Amino acid sequence: MKHTSIFSSFFFYLIFLLSSCSDFLNQENDGTTLSDTRFFKDESAYLQALTDIYTQMRGEHLYGGTLTLKMNEPLAHNITPFDDVSTAAANGTFSNPAFAQALDSTVATAYRVVTGCNKIIAEAENTDVVFFNAGQKEVITGECYALRAALQFDLLRLFHPLPAHNPTFTGLPYVTEYAQKNIQPLTTQEIFSHVNNDLDRAEVLLSTYDPILKSSTTTVKAGQLDRALRTFQMNYYAVKALQARVALWEGNYQRAANAADSVFNHLRNVSTRNQLFYYVTPGKYGSDYSFSREYIFGISSTPKGFTALSDSLFKSLGVTTINLRGIYQQNTDIRYRAWFKSTNEGYTMENKFGKETLLSGYVTSSTGGAVTLPAAIPYIKLGEVTLIKAEALNELGRTEEALELLTTMQANKNIDYAASAQNITKEKLRQLIYDEYQRDLFGEGQLFYLNKRVNTPSLVLPIPSHLLAL
Repeated sequence: MKHTSIFSSFFFYLIFLLSSCSDFLNQENDGTTLSDTRFFKDESAYLQALTDIYTQMRGEHLYGGTLTLKMNEPLAHNITPFDDVSTAAANGTFSNPAFAQALDSTVATAYRVVTGCNKIIAEAENTDVVFFNAGQKEVITGECYALRAALQFDLLRLFHPLPAHNPTFTGLPYVTEYAQKNIQPLTTQEIFSHVNNDLDRAEVLLSTYDPILKSSTTTVKAGQLDRALRTFQMNYYAVKALQARVALWEGNYQRAANAADSVFNHLRNVSTRNQLFYYVTPGKYGSDYSFSREYIFGISSTPKGFTALSDSLFKSLGVTTINLRGIYQQNTDIRYRAWFKSTNEGYTMENKFGKETLLSGYVTSSTGGAVTLPAAIPYIKLGEVTLIKAEALNELGRTEEALELLTTMQANKNIDYAASAQNITKEKLRQLIYDEYQRDLFGEGQLFYLNKRVNTPSLVLPIPSHLLAL
């Protein structure tokens, strides 16, 4: 497979993009220019700006499409191709114009989000605005530090090789300033340093003020972004989970295990009835087929967004899954039973994210009744954190502890691959953990990264050639 370089010409495009984002953030709806002071005139303006960040993240060019069902799943060969982009992704045809345009839009939107985060950070850290809700400024700023790290880490995972194989590879920048003018390509190690610094800052800011650390309830409408619904925001535990994901990608197993273990403090320290995320067990999910109660951070979707995309693919187009029975060999697995349907053409993932999935139990209405929400877009889940911790412990030589973690997770899914395994070695447990990643993350856009990390470390997605010509 031939790969295109992603070096200097890319940054001319990036400078142009950042300039465009600056113009956008300094305009009202009527197109007139307004000062930064007027734009961020009160606490609600900061909240609205952050809501705009999440709205872009759930759009079709990021996690509501390209980075999940439209590109990453075909890249991982998990679903049958259904259009030009998915076909090109599945075949590795990076020169395909539709695929090139999809990558173009994803990169542009990702840096647009990063630029928005940088703007909010700069304003919040230098503002005279009084925030009437204690800790609100710290929570907003912490989320923005974590979100800009998350977006740029995902770009790193797409376009850079693994640090263990080429730590000095120089490609993407790490953008930390609004309308940044000195855009420099960085090595993989340098980008990791920035990502970890931003996540550490986010952790400090959120560790005192994040409402997820306290029991709370809220009301919400479908598609609404509610600040109190913390598992639909980049919360403290999501930062710890992301730290674990980053550390595993770096190969820092001790840091990965420690960060993952911190996530379990929610389960250790919060009573069962007040837990915001936990393992979904047989018979406990109702119509919440995606098991969203396992989401540490899931991006709020609208009925016409990610949910409609899922129905379009798996119902209207009849997209089927690949090697499903090879992945879910035990019929008792509640994910296999809840997420998929058998058709004449094969198994299709109709239930997991479609309109039949209604999230309930997160919130209550003002009259005390349950409010149902459309399927959320998973960003990081309890299952992945469990597997990160298990993988890290196994690589540290603590195989028995890792096996116990995996056994517990699988028991909650009504399967026993780990419990019934004999003569477990580090190598055998690696395979069991990999298999469980495949089962738990199917359809979520993460398995391309997994396969790149463990099977194809030299793979580097190219920036489309028309971007290089800018």
